[in-house]
Amino acid sequence: MRNRSFLFLMSMGVFLFAGCSGATSEPNAQGEQPKPPPAKANPVTLQVASQGSSTVLDEEFKQVVQSFMAKKYPHITLNFNPESTATSLDALLAAGTIPDLIVTFNGNLASYKEKELVSDMTPLFQTAGIDLSRFEPGYIVDVKNASDKGEMYGLPINVNYHAMYYNKDIFDKFGATYPTDGMNWEQLTDLAKKVTRMESGTQFRGLDPGSTVIWMSQPLSIAAIDPKTDKASLRTDKWSRVFKLAKSIYDIPGNGMITATPKDQFMKSKTLAVLLDLNILTQLAAAGKEGLNWDVAQYPSYTEKPNTYGNASVYVMLATKTGKHREDAVKAIELITSEEVQLALSKKGRLSPLKSAQVKQALGADNPDLKNKHLPSIFKSLPVEYPIASPYRGKAEGILVNKFKEYVNGTVDENTALAQAEEEINKMVATEKTK
Repeated sequence: MRNRSFLFLMSMGVFLFAGCSGATSEPNAQGEQPKPPPAKANPVTLQVASQGSSTVLDEEFKQVVQSFMAKKYPHITLNFNPESTATSLDALLAAGTIPDLIVTFNGNLASYKEKELVSDMTPLFQTAGIDLSRFEPGYIVDVKNASDKGEMYGLPINVNYHAMYYNKDIFDKFGATYPTDGMNWEQLTDLAKKVTRMESGTQFRGLDPGSTVIWMSQPLSIAAIDPKTDKASLRTDKWSRVFKLAKSIYDIPGNGMITATPKDQFMKSKTLAVLLDLNILTQLAAAGKEGLNWDVAQYPSYTEKPNTYGNASVYVMLATKTGKHREDAVKAIELITSEEVQLALSKKGRLSPLKSAQVKQALGADNPDLKNKHLPSIFKSLPVEYPIASPYRGKAEGILVNKFKEYVNGTVDENTALAQAEEEINKMVATEKTK
């Protein structure tokens, strides 16, 4: 009996010793105490709103991002709210719901200051170890231009480029040479005349410049409204030149303005020879399966501004100023702008804001429908610096475009169109400021 008691006490002693030894771990070979395992992060769902970026946040983008998120930050779930009536950014704000993250193009950022949605995220990026030198410097400047203090409201996750897309079959049909890199506007207009034809009852248009006169004006660094004064500034030689050049394109017999969208005419009816547009590689890849024989060339330039296109329209992701989960929101931004995620997105055909040569060279690599396309031409031109945006820019450009249409239709002459647009824009701003 005494032996059993002795054995019991001995076993209890070993047990207690083992319990005590667990409280003080042995140091490693370097004499350092091992770190305790990290605490498991609480699950969080980040609400993502967007404005003017539905083409960026498509299902393909979401799948790529969510797969990387599940690996690195499994506790974070991103809920992408569609840009529909009920879940648009304005609708969410009206309902008192502040999203954790917003994706928009940099032209919208200035207007978010009044809504108390943005703040300088530079300190948060520094804490998260995000290296801004990995980005193309021009895109960082484009984001900073939204602030009069050079603050960083967010980070670029995708950028628009301007490119020239053309239907090879139409050029073959009419025995014309394909567009080439390095063309200026006048050369392209002359080429468009050769493929603007009526054939067997079908009207083929040679060229659509896209966005009427707005994109054509951007390489000259002119704007419909001065952001410093909120005054229209249209009666200039540069604006006169843009109006005349754009009209010369639409004045080509058979190449006038259309009611259908230029993209539909290019990709669906296949009656447009040259389309100037932005990032539409994934749409073109799909159209290629439906018989569109297309390729891409460098965007046309003004003679005095070679290898230059318009505003890049940098798509920015930001953590809202009053969001409840800012630390996790920054983690999401850090992940999406990482080399790994940007490489995966580039392979899908999306232009990255990073300087990385590897990411650039991978453009479209995972899409067999983009094989043998002249994609390097996209990188031959660079965007102009994005202008400091006026909060009235969108409405001002709408007024300008309507006046340009009147000019093309012969309702007013060029000087009258520009003068009337300037007057209407100034009236619009005065009205908006009284609201």
